[in-house]
Amino acid sequence: MKILIATYYWPPSGGSGVQRWMYFAKHLQSFGMEPIIVTIDPETASYNTFDESLLDEVSSIRTIHTEGGFQILKLYSFLKSGNANKKIPTGNLGSKEPSFFDKIASKVRANYFIPDARVSWNKKALPEIQKIIREEKIDLFITTGPPHSTHLLGLAIKKSFTSIKWIADFRDPWREVYYNNLFKRSKKADYKDAKFEKEVIEKSDLILTVGPSMAELISSKTSNPSKVKHILNGFDASKVDGLTKQKHPGFTITHVGVWTLQQPFQEVVDALSQLLKEHTDWKINFRLVGNVHEDIVQALKTVKGLTVELLGKVNHQTALQEMMNADVLLNCLANMEQSKLLISGKLMEYLATGNNTIIIGNPNGDAAHLAQPIPNAEVVSPNDSNSLKVIIEKIYLSERLDSKPHPSIFNYTRENTARELKELIEVI
Repeated sequence: MKILIATYYWPPSGGSGVQRWMYFAKHLQSFGMEPIIVTIDPETASYNTFDESLLDEVSSIRTIHTEGGFQILKLYSFLKSGNANKKIPTGNLGSKEPSFFDKIASKVRANYFIPDARVSWNKKALPEIQKIIREEKIDLFITTGPPHSTHLLGLAIKKSFTSIKWIADFRDPWREVYYNNLFKRSKKADYKDAKFEKEVIEKSDLILTVGPSMAELISSKTSNPSKVKHILNGFDASKVDGLTKQKHPGFTITHVGVWTLQQPFQEVVDALSQLLKEHTDWKINFRLVGNVHEDIVQALKTVKGLTVELLGKVNHQTALQEMMNADVLLNCLANMEQSKLLISGKLMEYLATGNNTIIIGNPNGDAAHLAQPIPNAEVVSPNDSNSLKVIIEKIYLSERLDSKPHPSIFNYTRENTARELKELIEVI
């Protein structure tokens, strides 16, 4: 079976967003299917981070790159910094004091690039996709978002090739995604965005997403809810198995990934401040791996007795090693109305290390349900700094032995999640 996958994010793009379909494609190939990738040329892409090491994972997968078309994000970067290739600082998304230019750029982005600022790639991608479908006898077309503009390729293909099957994969919700609240859209723009979402949901043959609550949300928007399925993001067991814990001196809390002002952070500062005020002889290291908003870094640095280490962006293997080395892994889920549907891409990897994991998020959400059977995984409600303090204190005072991952997590290896996908593909 030949499967054509359109994805904006593909190695050498880094971060968690690229890994879902990178691993799906890799394992579908091992199951005897033939995935073909259409993606943007990395030279013209607006990626927030690069990870060249991920190219090894997909070296055997046929990949077709297209130009990017007009890139508003590159224009934004050029006007801000004089360098069109300077990366957009995701960790600073939602700055407390946006400049006049930021406000204008945000308004243009929200109202003239719908559903998102990467929609211009479609003009370059669509002719290539049409050519491949005509020449290669493609059995199945898959689009994955964000950017959700990629799903508009599926709509176009459905109009031209009525017999082809199409799966639309939602890694995040469309209109409810938390950063949409940062953009002020006109009623006309909002209507257009809602229309695009509705068309994609109704006209795709199968909708795939990352968790049960997001599947429930999307099901409420379609006349055929039975076509909405979910497969959780997994973890690469071979990479985790190959890690050996390299203990840092003292007690180490680690946060891996993007950390913005739309995610809980003040409760972390308050909990650690109170804890170290009560235990003046304690020393805690806080390692920040990835893109973190400068206001969060500065807030953590005000905590007396806390050493803050800012590692910045690292490759995936280094990020996994940092997870393994920690005493506590911190996962701060975005503050948003539909908070129950959030499961961060790195959570599976956190849990696979066997280390203590603290999730700050909805106690009734999907992440909490995933963590529920795991003894050393705790969920704390946003704004509950006292409970967070008590949990960290308990872990600090405990005898910190190396823990093995809970058996339930092995249901979510990348191979197992790809096998779930294979089974869905075979019956679509």
